[in-house]
Amino acid sequence: MRQNIFEQFEKPEGLLGKLAGKIMSSENKELNEWTISALQPGAGDRLLEVGYGPGVGIEYVCSNYPSCRIVGYDVSHVMKKQAESRNDSFIKEGRVELFEGPITSADEHTPKFDGVYTVNSIFIWKDPIGDLKKIKSLMKEQARIAVTLQPHEKGADDDTTKEIGRIISLYLKEAGFSHISASVKNMRPVDAVIVTAAKPV
Repeated sequence: MRQNIFEQFEKPEGLLGKLAGKIMSSENKELNEWTISALQPGAGDRLLEVGYGPGVGIEYVCSNYPSCRIVGYDVSHVMKKQAESRNDSFIKEGRVELFEGPITSADEHTPKFDGVYTVNSIFIWKDPIGDLKKIKSLMKEQARIAVTLQPHEKGADDDTTKEIGRIISLYLKEAGFSHISASVKNMRPVDAVIVTAAKPV
């Protein structure tokens, strides 16, 4: 049963998936706000969220940055439905587009993004470096990316968070990003880390 619940956070489905979405809505709210603030969206920016879950981050962007537009990709059908319900008015306004599928399915001919963020999802991507390279191809030159993670595995501590920051930094370097910087946020039960970077000119 516990393994089934864990799997729901990778690709939420069915009733357990809906429960996972509610938990993520609560747990990730502060992380989403911290991540998006670090990204510093500008007026009229076009943003991308990878792994939007129940749509909490998208709701925050639309509520606090009224001129921004946002596109999201998530592999879970259940999460797409929850995010659509949460952001129904913004979708009707044409400010939000949600897609079900991996980021590798994104059309490279779509208009480029001014900023990209992802919260608590990069370690469940099948190919993090490959996916980051794909994301970079979708970004404008000098556009910024913010990758946030708070470890939840058994035995994780603040040292785990620091190591995760180093790993994410290496992923971004291997994917060809520049100006890579990590910052830790004191949280309970374990610190969280955000790593920001930019697409080189």
